Amino acid sequence: MDSNKQCKIQKFRVYHAEERFSRARELLRFKAVTRNIVQKALMILDEISAEEMQGENSSPSRMEKYVILHHYLDYLNRFWEEKV
Repeated sequence: MDSNKQCKIQKFRVYHAEERFSRARELLRFKAVTRNIVQKALMILDEISAEEMQGENSSPSRMEKYVILHHYLDYLNRFWEEKV
């Protein structure tokens, strides 16, 4: 192999390694933002539930919707923390 061809192969490898690193970094950033949103949504949902469930207008269907929404958000939270 001549040196020109070896140089091109090396540049190709470096370029693709940098591209993979960049994609991994973007995924980690997306993961962090999503995890932050889910955690804040869980906190707000808990605040709302504490107020709503203590009131006299709380209904079984509202409680069921709360439990389902909490379940989905909790799953996403654990998914992003890699506990699933």
